[in-house]
Amino acid sequence: MDETRRNLIKGMLTGGTLLVLGIPGIVQAASSSAVFSGITRDCHLLLGSTPIGEAFATGARAACAYYGHGAQDSLVTSQLGETLLVDPQYTANLLAQSKYMRWIAVMDYAHAAIFTELVRNANGRLLALGSHVSASNTDAALSLRHRWTTASPAYSAGGLLASMLVQNKRSFSIRENFLMASSHETGLMNALLPQFSSYGLANQSATHLHCAGITLPEASQLAGWETSTSWDSLATRPAASFIEHLPLGNWIETTGYAVVAAALGMGIHQEACAQRAFVHRPGNRNLDHDGLAGQQFVSFVIDV
Repeated sequence: MDETRRNLIKGMLTGGTLLVLGIPGIVQAASSSAVFSGITRDCHLLLGSTPIGEAFATGARAACAYYGHGAQDSLVTSQLGETLLVDPQYTANLLAQSKYMRWIAVMDYAHAAIFTELVRNANGRLLALGSHVSASNTDAALSLRHRWTTASPAYSAGGLLASMLVQNKRSFSIRENFLMASSHETGLMNALLPQFSSYGLANQSATHLHCAGITLPEASQLAGWETSTSWDSLATRPAASFIEHLPLGNWIETTGYAVVAAALGMGIHQEACAQRAFVHRPGNRNLDHDGLAGQQFVSFVIDV
């Protein structure tokens, strides 16, 4: 892939628009009334050619062991390596032979562009597409940036990830865009995360912003929203009790844990909204990144 196209794909993913603009016709899952649509699906992990794959897989397996049931207590893993670029037909055949399977995939931007086309050709249903970046500049305002475009709040991993990262004193922004709220999510309003102050955009209740250790205007700016907008407090909603999460080694493992928990249908920290963001900056500006500065990758949750 030439550098111009690579940068274009990267920019679209980071902005959360690739699912909407680049892969029309494969998001039928947005209209599903339940995560598994009445069909029991086995979850499998697919690792592309990226050095962070094993770290993601460690967190993914921990989530499967914690939230899984029966045969799903362990996570079957397939390693693609460079096969996706050298022999894309191999991956196409793998998707074609995995009916009623839910894939959680992680790979770099170049592989993600090819994989997206293969999923579309296989009539797959893309439930969640995430872009995950750690800042390489130690002076960056936030060390971690996560962006998701998701079929509906039923597939959201952002709330769980936020509650785990804030517990570990990481600085981050998480932004989620939901294409559609299915019927069973109408009126959904879970308790607020206790570590965050929560706001709804004035006159647009479908936009929520949760911030901690940072002012509301700065959180709005870092989430990519206009700082001049007016926000109403959501403090009238009950606060959730504090939960001590499973300790994991680094932010990539934590991301894998949150993504798989969502893929298993746990529905943790959901909200009835069209978009939301979590922004956190601890006082110590913890920017060591666990030695993983500058890492970036794409995650998928897909039904075939």
